[in-house]
Amino acid sequence: MARAWFKTVNSCMAATIVAACFAFAAPNVAAQETAALPPAGSVAEQQPEFNLPRLLTEKDVSLYRQIFEIQESGNWRKADRLIRELGDDILMGHVLFQRYMHPTHYRSKYLELKDWMEAYADHPGAPRIYDLAIKRRPKNYKYPVRPKDVDLSDLADDVSPDEPVSRPKKAKPQRPYRSKADRKKIRSYQSRVRRLVQRGSVTIAYEKLQQKPVVKLFDKVSYAESLGIVVRGYYRYNLDDKALDVADRAYRLAPETAENALWWGGLAAFRSEQYDLAARYFTKLGESKYVDTQTRTAAHYWASRAYLVGGQPHLVNPSLAQAAKEPRTFYGLLANRALGQDPGFDWMPPVLSPLESQLVLRVPAVRRSLALIQIGQARRAETELRRFVGNLPESLSRSMLAFADAAGLADVAYRIGAHLERRDQVQLDSAIYPLPGWEPQDGFSLDKALIYAFVRQESRFRPRAKSHVGARGLMQLMPATAGFVAGKRFSGKTREELYDPAYNLSLGQKYISHLLESYTDGGNLFMLTAAYNGGPGNLQKWMSKVDYKDDPLLFIESLPSRETRLFVEHVLSNLWIYRNRMGQQSPSLDAIVSGQWPVYVAQDGKQRLARVSN
Repeated sequence: MARAWFKTVNSCMAATIVAACFAFAAPNVAAQETAALPPAGSVAEQQPEFNLPRLLTEKDVSLYRQIFEIQESGNWRKADRLIRELGDDILMGHVLFQRYMHPTHYRSKYLELKDWMEAYADHPGAPRIYDLAIKRRPKNYKYPVRPKDVDLSDLADDVSPDEPVSRPKKAKPQRPYRSKADRKKIRSYQSRVRRLVQRGSVTIAYEKLQQKPVVKLFDKVSYAESLGIVVRGYYRYNLDDKALDVADRAYRLAPETAENALWWGGLAAFRSEQYDLAARYFTKLGESKYVDTQTRTAAHYWASRAYLVGGQPHLVNPSLAQAAKEPRTFYGLLANRALGQDPGFDWMPPVLSPLESQLVLRVPAVRRSLALIQIGQARRAETELRRFVGNLPESLSRSMLAFADAAGLADVAYRIGAHLERRDQVQLDSAIYPLPGWEPQDGFSLDKALIYAFVRQESRFRPRAKSHVGARGLMQLMPATAGFVAGKRFSGKTREELYDPAYNLSLGQKYISHLLESYTDGGNLFMLTAAYNGGPGNLQKWMSKVDYKDDPLLFIESLPSRETRLFVEHVLSNLWIYRNRMGQQSPSLDAIVSGQWPVYVAQDGKQRLARVSN
């Protein structure tokens, strides 16, 4: 039946979905992207071209580079000789921070730390210097100056405060009154039900919910939520009939708020070929005001699939049109492609005018970051900027975005874009999908769009990102995984190497190449991303245990791990959007729309799969 369904989809697409279904091509913006990208090479070697004044003379640029390099090895006498030759001391706070906080070759004295705080309390390293100074302060000595926030007072007269923006929020369902004690009991029962389902005791969880005291305690909304947990459990264990029975009960009880029951019940109905029921559940979920944007968009897209294969082609396009309203989501991108619509991304890079340049350069932290970029210290420049970009008004945020974009500071650009989107509902595509200036040590062997897609999801372009489980760097590599790829062990201080952008990208790229070759059945992108997040072993287990009817989208939505489901969808969305920004085609997007598995197709020219070391 699954194969027949794919044939139905492929034949119906031409008749029921606009003729331009697969005609859409991303706008050709390759030329402007090239202009925006900093030169290739490691971060320390990059000198981006941008229309900002160069604060340092060529002599000082050379001197600062030598000073930072020499101090790494602890040659303080030679560094001091070079420091005396400097014409501009704008970066001396960073130079002395490197010296005073050197892990092996220097032990700073209290008075040195105290003097540093008096002169450089507004620097990003001030909290660390202050903490160390407090520890080393002799008795009866004065306390050091406390760290200071970035001073933006010079901008106050020239920047108007933004008007407050009202942000729509997901509606909360009205619940009948329950005492505080009863609400606590309800939460306790829900936690118990969730634990039982996670352990595989789904029927026991359902039986507990059916006990009379429990039914009496719960309000309709909370009870429907709990039933949704049971529906999810039955679906996970391929018990679609039971899932549908419980989903029906939740739907009848609270049709407007039974989010989980409608979603998992819709998938169970689709998997068991009850397409009318699936369409009803998905449509109801898509119309709910109590669900978030991602869920609403997914529900509308799945409703279109159910309508199509269920023999109601006239209802396909209306559902797709609803899903297409959110073109930056996984299902929104699919819907736009199915309808032959341009998702409407705006890749025009921000431009920094001479007046804006003068304005932002009033901020000492910005001037220091500009000087740091000149000498190839991009990471230190990022530490200067990311402390305060979230506090800027929209008008100045755009100026700072132009600065960060031109300088290749992807971390800062993303922070500004995410802040504007969250606070002011301003969508700046070039900010939230930046083009980093980093490159793997051994160059790109896979498409940049693919690597950027992983980096954006894993670390949001933060080179020093570290997860609670110990994954590190841009591509969030676990030390064991990095060791497997590099053929060496990362432990103790050597784990610090994983924060180097060029090295981290190189190891991550090799690991992706390894997964593509060994676990993806010809470059299957769903399998690749699932293996990267959940591990190759889990992928193989899921492939054998999940009943997905050879339907690629059903496979993704049926994965037991919610984290992996979201990871796959986000990375694929990132890939397609970066393809769009780079003026490339997205054959994997077309494949999913037509019911096929998405496969990696290189588009950056001649590609080679990087080999792991062992």
